[in-house]
Amino acid sequence: MSHGPSLLEQEIRSDIDERRELMSRIESLCPRYAFSKDDEKLFLGYSIPIVYAIWEGFIQTAFQTYIRELNKLGLTVDTVCKPILVYHIEAKFKQFKQYPEKFKQKASFFDQLNQLYTSKTVDINPVVNTESNVGFKVLNRILEEFNLEAIPDYLEPAYSLSTELKRLLDIRNNVAHGQNSIVVNRTDLERAIKLVEKLMELVFERIISGFMNESYLN
Repeated sequence: MSHGPSLLEQEIRSDIDERRELMSRIESLCPRYAFSKDDEKLFLGYSIPIVYAIWEGFIQTAFQTYIRELNKLGLTVDTVCKPILVYHIEAKFKQFKQYPEKFKQKASFFDQLNQLYTSKTVDINPVVNTESNVGFKVLNRILEEFNLEAIPDYLEPAYSLSTELKRLLDIRNNVAHGQNSIVVNRTDLERAIKLVEKLMELVFERIISGFMNESYLN
């Protein structure tokens, strides 16, 4: 059966447009206002963590929207694809990572696991683990968990998405940890915004394509 992506597409596209508008406003502040040299340095330094927050927030929102649409389909343990089933089980049952020691806890764990396979219906867990560091490997790991196409590093000659994303993370972490070893200029802000805009579109395309092609099915 085919499911039209219109609502899913509209919601994610609207979110992208809002985030692009916000980044555009951030980028325009330096040219618009006559910052002193020190004020501009301060603003640019803290603008990068804001851009990163916009990026990580998009990943959370986009996949929560996607999961919400998937959960409307009544997927079961027999029909859902294995990557999503594994993602759901690991997210729902933390006992797999820290196995319980007491018998009652073990019994409860197995009861819950049995209920999942007895009820059949899979209500996919909406909490996406970004590790608070959505770099290139984490991004493709999340896509893999939802059986979506990976993003290649080089979509353009001499432009590495992984390198650009690592730079964004390095600057963000540098500022977040109170360090001043990286001086941010306007070009850095432009690069960060350009990157996030590209990545949002790439993730959007993969979610919509996966939904249309029913990659969530076994």
